[in-house]
Amino acid sequence: MKEEQEYLYRKQIIDSKKEIESLKRDYQKLNQVIEEKQEDLNQILNSNSWKITKPLRAFRGLVLKKKVMGNKELESLPTYFQAYDYHGVPSYTSEYQDNIDFSEFSPLVKTLAFYLPQFHSIKENDKWWGKGFTEWTNTKKAKPLFDGHYLPREPHEDIGYYCLDDIEVLKKQVLLAKQHGLYGFAFYYYWFSGKRLLEKPVDMLLRHPEIDFPFLLCWANENWTRTWDGLEKEILMKQEYNEKDPYQFMVDLQKYISDERYIRINDKPVILVYNPKAIPNFSDVCEKWREAARDLGIGEIIIWSKTEISQNDYSNSSFVDGEFDFAPHGFSLPNDQITGIVNASSVVNYSKLIPCLWDTYEQHYPLRSFSYSVTMGWDNATRRQNGFKIYYNYSLKAFYLWTTMAMKKMKTNQLSNTFLFVNAWNEWGEGTYLEPDKKYGYANINTLSRAICGIPLNANFEILHGSKHLRNKKRTLAVQCHVYYVDVLNDMLKELSNISLDYTLYISTDSKDKKKAIVKMLKEHAISNYFVEIYENKGRDILPMILQMKNHIQKYDYFLHLHTKKSVTLYNGMDWRNYLLFHLLGSKSNVNDILNHFEENEHLGVVYPINHEASFYQLINKNGAIGGNQKNLEKLFQKLEIANDEIDHYMTFPTGSMFFARTAAIYDLFQVVDEEDFECENGQLDGTYAHAIERVFNLLAKKNGYEYLEVLHKQK
Repeated sequence: MKEEQEYLYRKQIIDSKKEIESLKRDYQKLNQVIEEKQEDLNQILNSNSWKITKPLRAFRGLVLKKKVMGNKELESLPTYFQAYDYHGVPSYTSEYQDNIDFSEFSPLVKTLAFYLPQFHSIKENDKWWGKGFTEWTNTKKAKPLFDGHYLPREPHEDIGYYCLDDIEVLKKQVLLAKQHGLYGFAFYYYWFSGKRLLEKPVDMLLRHPEIDFPFLLCWANENWTRTWDGLEKEILMKQEYNEKDPYQFMVDLQKYISDERYIRINDKPVILVYNPKAIPNFSDVCEKWREAARDLGIGEIIIWSKTEISQNDYSNSSFVDGEFDFAPHGFSLPNDQITGIVNASSVVNYSKLIPCLWDTYEQHYPLRSFSYSVTMGWDNATRRQNGFKIYYNYSLKAFYLWTTMAMKKMKTNQLSNTFLFVNAWNEWGEGTYLEPDKKYGYANINTLSRAICGIPLNANFEILHGSKHLRNKKRTLAVQCHVYYVDVLNDMLKELSNISLDYTLYISTDSKDKKKAIVKMLKEHAISNYFVEIYENKGRDILPMILQMKNHIQKYDYFLHLHTKKSVTLYNGMDWRNYLLFHLLGSKSNVNDILNHFEENEHLGVVYPINHEASFYQLINKNGAIGGNQKNLEKLFQKLEIANDEIDHYMTFPTGSMFFARTAAIYDLFQVVDEEDFECENGQLDGTYAHAIERVFNLLAKKNGYEYLEVLHKQK
């Protein structure tokens, strides 16, 4: 009763939030409509030729109506509707990429890829589709249906047209998945009242326990029809949902969910149900599954059902343990349509869809553990010559953003034990796959890995393995450290002992008492070459750095900026500081490696650690890396003579403002920035001049002809 009451309360809260959000949206839309109508009216009234333009406007509206609505009334279109003719929008934007090994990185989420087993022949497919039919059959014969259509999709030579009756193929797939930070596979489980189809890959996995990779099963409980021929009513294999099915279903599952690699939560195996709405009395079926699992000695199980997040459907929430969405289902929004493609049932503008996802996620309030999903350039025209659906205008940036948004939703969702699902590992017939293809190589899976590991999309990164010796011990180095929190300095001085190069230490602080404590600490660490100066508590660590180094930085080859960062507004702010220190300093060999990189590459200007989890999630928002710093950046760009078009909402920069630099790359900054540019300290979280400067180091280096490098200290 307690759990049921809690459920009812939560549902009431969620329903109230939904109603409030709906009213807000209606209010905003109404205001938008009024403003648009008023603007149109003003244009007409102020025009000397309004009588002539009126019929022209009416004709243009009629054309739009015929293009996008057919016989439906134009008045039913939302006022915010936007149509994009496919001739003016690219079909698929990507770039060829070689394979990158991300195995040294720690993913921020557990990511599962849906896995299609239809890449080996079975007698049923031979009968229905012809001898030797597999997923590759349709893929090979696919042809472009319009200008710019990315078909056929051809696998990369590294994988070829593989067959899943070969265990070596599965081993290679697992190796690739592990290199890219995936947690496991979600195998589609085709089960029809005891009859199995396409079971060979997962059965092979059971026979090879040396393949160490987690997996779970997703019951793809739909009828098999001649959909691919356009004959959807002709059923090839039907779901019967017989009375005895629940027990037999659990009997057949037992050998899989008893495997040590099967994915569990709190030691309970997780079972996914793809189409719960098709199952009569689904709540009763779930209860019978649980009873059967207990009777068979399996114990308690976890059942997750698919739902569409845009609908906030709670019909199964009271009796399942969790839910998941299945992109692209439920993500077609009315202002994202591409027009002009014949025979398509829907063509969604993928890149325009991404900003709308913010609203979709923000308005989703799950009652149970919920796992979100992402998909790539969905295109099932390979399977359907008519009535196909395409996620047009796909790009790596858009895919990266969708993934990071889903991750942020998972992070802010208080319901735990969730995964990020990717659709899919190998859906070649539907144009969404992580496996490498011939045209773009490993671009998709590299992009996913960057997102789930918290690596900026355009990051130029390298894992440091350390160097025993410095290439040039004659170089000069200035270390500037702003010490606001004196209690942190002792640990930082220990890290500075990893610098083999002779350096001068400049310390800024904001009081005489702090200066006295700092000097005492420096003497205890036997540091003699230092300067400690007091500055007003203004501009965080940035202004003191500029004021202290303005007349000194040009004397040095290299520069290291640190500060006693705590980020007290974040639960893991101190972890962030320790992370930055470890990857910048961490060990003598690590520092040697960074300094040797500067020696080996005369164009290298800035080196700093890859985003920490704290900064990664801070930057995943509607304004991206720019945040509330647009105006200050424009002001700063003018002083530094950087073009405004360099402002990129998804650019990368040394978050946390700790970095190594070649002084020639950033020297300009110290000469053009003045104290009056900075606001007084008032606990600001963003939007200050200091925040803008943090974002400009890479761009300034680029303007001066230098590159940047993001690094990760290889952990032992």
